[in-house]
Amino acid sequence: MVNPRRSVAVLGFRNLSGDPNEAWLSTALSDWLTTELSAGEQLRTLPAENIARMKMELGAPELDSLSRETLGRIGKNLGTDLVILGSYATLGEKEGGQIRLDLRLLDTRTGEVVDALSQTGSQANLFDLVSRSGEHLRSKLGVRSVTREEAAQVAFALPSNREAARLYSEGLAKLRVYDALAAHDLLAKSIAVEPDFALSHSALASAWARQGYDENAKAESKKAFDLSSPLSRAERLLVEGRYREATLNWEKAIEIYRALFDFFPDNLEYGIALATAQVSEGKGKEALVTVAALQALPSPLSDDPRVDLAEGNAAESLGDFKRMETATERAIRKAAASGDFLVVARAKLDQCWALENLGEFDKVQGVVEEAKQLFTAAHDQLGFANALTVRGIALEDQGDLLGAKKQYEASLAVYQVTGGRVSAASAYDNIGDILLYTGNLAGARRSYEDGLRIYREISRPGGVALIEAGLGEVYLAEGRLTEAREMFADSLTICQQIGDRSKEAAALSGMGRTLRLGGDLEGAHRMEEEARRVFAEIGDRAEEARQLIALADLSLDQDKVPEAIAATRRAANVFEQTKTVRDEAMADLIQAKALLMEGDRTEAGIHIERATQIAQTSHDRELELSARVMAARIQAASKSVGDVNEAIRRLDGVLAEANAGSLGVIALETRLAQGEIELNSRNYATGRAQLAALEKDANRGGLQLLVRAAAAALHVRRDQALRTQTQEQWVAAVK
Repeated sequence: MVNPRRSVAVLGFRNLSGDPNEAWLSTALSDWLTTELSAGEQLRTLPAENIARMKMELGAPELDSLSRETLGRIGKNLGTDLVILGSYATLGEKEGGQIRLDLRLLDTRTGEVVDALSQTGSQANLFDLVSRSGEHLRSKLGVRSVTREEAAQVAFALPSNREAARLYSEGLAKLRVYDALAAHDLLAKSIAVEPDFALSHSALASAWARQGYDENAKAESKKAFDLSSPLSRAERLLVEGRYREATLNWEKAIEIYRALFDFFPDNLEYGIALATAQVSEGKGKEALVTVAALQALPSPLSDDPRVDLAEGNAAESLGDFKRMETATERAIRKAAASGDFLVVARAKLDQCWALENLGEFDKVQGVVEEAKQLFTAAHDQLGFANALTVRGIALEDQGDLLGAKKQYEASLAVYQVTGGRVSAASAYDNIGDILLYTGNLAGARRSYEDGLRIYREISRPGGVALIEAGLGEVYLAEGRLTEAREMFADSLTICQQIGDRSKEAAALSGMGRTLRLGGDLEGAHRMEEEARRVFAEIGDRAEEARQLIALADLSLDQDKVPEAIAATRRAANVFEQTKTVRDEAMADLIQAKALLMEGDRTEAGIHIERATQIAQTSHDRELELSARVMAARIQAASKSVGDVNEAIRRLDGVLAEANAGSLGVIALETRLAQGEIELNSRNYATGRAQLAALEKDANRGGLQLLVRAAAAALHVRRDQALRTQTQEQWVAAVK
């Protein structure tokens, strides 16, 4: 059982001098006092970043006096037992450059003043002023005095040069309110004055990272690490942890954050950092163990909404979107209750992602808009771009492919300006998906490869697996089964290694479709059914329904029409509920195919007309061409000479477009339809020639499903011809 240390938050000090040039002292005094109180590790001090966020969320209350109600809200927001606040005044040159510091120690639960004191000291020696104030507070709290070694470490909380300290403090203040650009300039100037101060480099690395400049962040974090020896043990480890993160050495980062969390199991920041590093390393299951340790802490530590967000992130990395949605909903509820609106915004984006993967698209737009407003208010540019991405995903699932592409391109522009490489890689993947659907296979491949290059450079195995699956889809559409199989197989291996079940199921599905085109229907069924089972287990209803469509198509390959119709109708019910119109169109396409096999041209025509309309509206090229092939088959089934000729003409147009777009599989399927229609309309010679040529071309590409279909059509026609010839001979003999 963890017994939490008493927690203290230094809220800052009001500048009574009225001189804005002295405002930096609030940050400097607060940070130095926080470091002094944390020395000896007997008190748990709250990070300044949390306090800055609280001030934004609660309207920055005056720091020298708080009502009991406001104090309670602050305590709930920060999860702290005690707060320190007050004011300072510079007394001017006549007073020898003196500064008076008045502070009070308050209990957030009772609202009582635990202690109050006033200290006067020299501006030239702020350390002595803070040291005396800290010693008095430690005594009041029953905490031992700092040792000589600890006092030396406290001295390194600020640069020794006054100008460097001012610039550093002003830079930190900007960084804590998400103004990374202004923070960068101030911190760079501070380093120019005092280049050997480790924490300035660490803060500048954070500013670079916030802007997305990963290489610059890596260089600064390395400088901070090299200069960190004078710092306290915890500070040294934190500086090294940030350096290992910047260099993507997640294994070492995990080791460092685990050590910190083991030393201080009541410190949420260390536990959350550990869980985040574990997710980044692809160890989602271990991250959930860390989250469980955080959830086992006494209240109010375990009530922090960031713990729920950490659980959601770990669940997402494992493809468990049901658990992710539940965790993010808890985070939103808790954060809203304590006024953590930035945590609410981040949680809402996570919730949108979970809702999309669970097929609940009708809920997404409202949640995204709320998040965008919150990020805009906080001037969080990357958060806003992430909201655009989430909105794009929702539009894509609802069939608005061009609208989704605009959202992805807008977010990519932000990521490129700020240098956010992970987010940029994800945007390239999303854009690649749209280009694939709209039939631009060359563009899709380029976009996927841009994203893949980034993911490989930054060692993100989950991202590599995601984009390899996308490239597998490109190769599959082109009819290049060998390359497609290699991509899906590698993606599957990576996902199984890192435990990402959602991406694993996607790779299984890709392998299944590759095996189907290769003629291995039994193997394809195993893969598709396993993918369906995984999606069902993780609660992804939309993906499970898509697998039912794939399984229905396999059933039609084996002439199991009733099974196919039943599976398609089950999937269509889900798509209707989730309003995923592209998926509804796919269901219509397969259902039309099944109905035509049963001889129901009228009902098949209704389904294919709906699928064609959706495909054209959404600009889904693959779907549109497939629907047009099926529409031609339905038309030709009337046996009318005019309908047959019109169907052949329409298929000629489809074939030209498929060849122009390198859509190899659709081109072969179009030729199959042409050959079968020609045979069935008694154009035997033309049909036989077309199917024989198709058989050879499909065989060269290993597309045995189409080889067999062409051979079967020729075989049926030969049997029919033989039966006709035998009947004619028998009639002649009778005569």
